[in-house]
Amino acid sequence: MKFFLLLFALSLALNANIVLPETFTTDFEQTITNDKGKVIKYEGRVLFKNIKEILSTPEGGDETHTRSLFKWSYTAPTQKEVCTNGVELTVVDHDLEQVSHYLIDEGIDLEQVLKLAQPLTKTDYKATYKDIEYLITMDRNQHLKKIVYVDSLDNKVKIIFNNMSYNSSVKEQELECHAPSEYDIIEG
Repeated sequence: MKFFLLLFALSLALNANIVLPETFTTDFEQTITNDKGKVIKYEGRVLFKNIKEILSTPEGGDETHTRSLFKWSYTAPTQKEVCTNGVELTVVDHDLEQVSHYLIDEGIDLEQVLKLAQPLTKTDYKATYKDIEYLITMDRNQHLKKIVYVDSLDNKVKIIFNNMSYNSSVKEQELECHAPSEYDIIEG
């Protein structure tokens, strides 16, 4: 489950070299290889949206806060939806007919990863965050193309993004996970 937490607790921001949009949609292919060489391949679609909110401060002023919302819809080899706001994670496993809710405490903070990213080439970047090294590849249009890292369980993780559409129309409701009421609920 840690690799899910690592993937879905992403909160995005801007970096001087890596610029991510307010919204994006993309297909993805995720490959996870464990330390024994067993490979699991997933594919699906990702929706992302940054939501800007004005919050009142205790001093009586206002402060702008950004929430990053993600929805990963897995289509193969299993039917699953994973939704996160960077604090909470909801997993709807349609094959198991269950919904799991988690508070995220050990997720990747992509904002920090991107702030630490150092260019290796025109499209490749490297960052080390919480003792994990991330290799980030952008396409020729500077759109996110690939993220590769080894997670805390020594799994090699590679995520390739295809058909990336920056600043696409993404409604907040589309980022919510939905499950039939008869699914089992698991609180994590």
